[in-house]
Amino acid sequence: MQFTSLDFALFFGIVLLLNWRLRESPRFYPPTLLVFNLVFYALSAPKFLPLLLIVGILNWRAATLLGPERSPFFRRLVISVDVVLNLGILAFFKYFDFLLTSLESLGLPLHGGLFSLPEIVYPVGLSFFTFQGLSLAIDRYRDPELKSPAFLECLIFVSFFPTVLSGPIQRFGNFLPQLEKAQTGPEDYSLALTLIITGLFKKVALSSYLSEYAVRGVFQMPEQYSFLGVLGAVYGYSAQIYLDFSGYSDLAQGVGLLLGFNVGVNFASPYLSTNIRDFWRRWHISLSSWLRDYLYIPLGGSRKGSATLNLIVTQTLGGLWHGAHLRYILWGLGHGFLLAATHAVLLARKRRERALDALNFKSWQRPVKRFTGLKKFFAFLFTFHAVSLLWILFRADTTARAWEVFTGLFDFSRRGEGIPLLAWIIVFITFFGQWAGKEMKELMTLVQSRMSLPLLSLWCAFWVIIILRLGPDGVLPFIYFQY
Repeated sequence: MQFTSLDFALFFGIVLLLNWRLRESPRFYPPTLLVFNLVFYALSAPKFLPLLLIVGILNWRAATLLGPERSPFFRRLVISVDVVLNLGILAFFKYFDFLLTSLESLGLPLHGGLFSLPEIVYPVGLSFFTFQGLSLAIDRYRDPELKSPAFLECLIFVSFFPTVLSGPIQRFGNFLPQLEKAQTGPEDYSLALTLIITGLFKKVALSSYLSEYAVRGVFQMPEQYSFLGVLGAVYGYSAQIYLDFSGYSDLAQGVGLLLGFNVGVNFASPYLSTNIRDFWRRWHISLSSWLRDYLYIPLGGSRKGSATLNLIVTQTLGGLWHGAHLRYILWGLGHGFLLAATHAVLLARKRRERALDALNFKSWQRPVKRFTGLKKFFAFLFTFHAVSLLWILFRADTTARAWEVFTGLFDFSRRGEGIPLLAWIIVFITFFGQWAGKEMKELMTLVQSRMSLPLLSLWCAFWVIIILRLGPDGVLPFIYFQY
């Protein structure tokens, strides 16, 4: 079930009415919310509802066994088993086909032979609710004084329907207080409406158009397009994946706010970043912070061992998290090397500042930093183009096709098709939206908060009509549903 479907609108309408009715009832609300969550996931992926429950129960049990009364050895054993089982589930569904292909390349007759193996279907949302459940157990391991989660609380947390399919990835310490008592007020409902309208507009009207008329054709047959056509498709995919995923995150945040939950901001104008580290602090914030807290820092972070190696390993595994393909590994490696280079440059700059301070240089005695604005502009251009070039690996069906698209960017004499002017305009709108999006959302939220209910209804109807008119007949699934 997609947020953009009529089915979800009907489902959420019922949920919202019951939610407002039962929200203040500590006895009836939690089990009712769990039913909402399970019904939503069952309508989205009925075969894998038991798997969702298994992940929730597994991490609940681990968390309850990690209390302060347990010995350090027992606690290490429990968290080790929990991590292995969670990652084992994830690896089985995500990397089984990759392993099967690798074994067949060695000559083993796995398809149709004596060891014939079944085809594995990937459960939607598995990566997200597995990481969410793992964070619960790991946090309890790190701080055994944390309250032991109740069974019902844990299942609600892992299966929370606004975020279960594609995030943002929640933390139990932030989620539980909101489950016990709503943290949002009437002023948040206007913001929720703004987020839902902008999320639908990003996905249905803008992202879908780029996919259909600018990106798909080029990435399927790049040889038929001119240099400008290929360039437009690369820019177009950068815009498309942002509009698609940030649109989903806006919808998840808006739906959560209407239920009384703040699921957090997942994107903060990432294409305005001036270095790769800043980009990852703004892009898919819940995943990048999860990788930082549960992978990069345990590896040693920047304090222990090699920060460069830790960054590269973390980003490479982050790429592998998206899928068992060489192109995802190369995508992660690329970001890892760029992060390592950025870290080295920033560290050298910090050491230089400390050296000047040690020599008692006053600010007016230091070398004048000329053309600061121009430097930031070129840093922004470099960062955006580095990210966009790596997105080629992310979008292409194969590594070979990614190389064809990449070489097409440098074949200036190639003649062929271009992409529509409207696609270029949407790319510009994407940047403008990140530059002025915060102010636009605040203004829209303020205007809506002063509308009467009949006027607000007409306002919503107006935007629904506009979005449906601009969007295609059929809306593609959100890109991150496959991860």
